[in-house]
Order: sequence, then C-alpha cells, then structure tokens
Amino acid sequence: MNRHIKHTLALIGLLLATPGWAQGLFGGSDTPAPHITLAHTEITAEIPTPLEGNDFDALLAQATSDEGLSATREKAISAFSDQLRAKLNFALREFFTDEDVPLITDNSSLTLHNSIDISVVKQLSGLKNSGSYEVERGNLTASGSYGFRLNAPDGRVLKEQRLDIAELRLKGKYQIKTPLGNGEAEDNTNEQLQKMVDQLVVRIIDRVEDDLEADSLRELSGRG
Repeated sequence: MNRHIKHTLALIGLLLATPGWAQGLFGGSDTPAPHITLAHTEITAEIPTPLEGNDFDALLAQATSDEGLSATREKAISAFSDQLRAKLNFALREFFTDEDVPLITDNSSLTLHNSIDISVVKQLSGLKNSGSYEVERGNLTASGSYGFRLNAPDGRVLKEQRLDIAELRLKGKYQIKTPLGNGEAEDNTNEQLQKMVDQLVVRIIDRVEDDLEADSLRELSGRG
C-alpha cells in the first residue's frame, strides 16, 4: 500500500478514536445538555359541555340541582384542562428523554414555562329527526394561543415562542342523539374533545422541537 495512503488512514483512525473530535465530525457534542425543570402548565379553557346539547329535560334537572349549571361547567373545564396538562407534560418528558436532556430541578437548571389559552366551540351543521331520535351534528373548532418561555437559572428569558391555535387546524365532529320520548341523550362531544387534545399536543411538539432540542439548549445556555 502506498506510504501516503497508510499515513492518511492511520491519521483518520487516530482522530476517530478521539471522542470529542469524532462527535464534532458527525454533528454531535460531548458537552452535557443543561438540566430542564418543567414548570406547572398554565391553562385557560372554554369548552362545550353536554349542557349545550338539546336534551332540555336534563338541562332543566341540572339547572335546579344543588350543583347547578356553573359548577357542572367548571367541573368539565377542570377535567379537560387536567387532561391537556398531563398529556403535554408526558409528551415533553418523552421528547427531552429522547434528546438526552436531564429533567432535574437544581440551581443550574433551565425552567420551561408553558401556557395554553384555548376555546373550543360547536358549529351546527345539521339537525333532523331520525327514527325515534333528534340528531344534531356539527363541527368543533379551536382557537386561542400556546406559548412557551425558557428561563435561565438567574431568571433571564432565553427563548419565547407563541403559536396561534387556529392555525394548527384542530378538527372534531360531534353528534348528539336525543330521544323524542323519554331517555338519555347520546353525546360524543367529550370523546371528540379528547381527540382534539391529542392533536394539539402532537402539533405543539412538532412546532417547538427545533427550539428545545439538546443542541439548541446548549447554544441558548452558552454551552455550545
């Protein structure tokens, strides 16, 4: 083998055996990623509840109960917010685990704040009698905003981003079947809201992942 070729191959082998140089060659970094603390996600929500269907007997019964309309609505909003918060938190933890970013709270960690202000409304597309039921169908549309803020350990804001939820084009279709006689209405609104929560979380992660990946965090924190 040519002496020059042997020398070149030996040099390449030596460089590849050096961890820092090899990682730099392939775009990695041997600098540890900063720690992340996930702050409590702030959520403000307005959502349709079964009270907005056309089961007027049930509506009247709830309105005259001790719980009342307001308490029932607040309970539904609280459940929706808890579900959204838990799913976003789980998705972020999975993302940071994949990025090898430690989720540790200490004096040197960055803090990620998330906030969601969301309103989901019904848009009626049809109302008709079908057999022994009155059937209401329509679409669910979402608007509002999502934002994150990344703070340094000393409180400085390192990065902020805000998304228009309407631009994420979340989709849902609801149906309410109300008996023409006695009986309980069948309302799939809650199931559709759960699907919209899943859509929202996936699209949030898709939009923010470049800003929160390990290399971006190193650069923001001055470790890059």
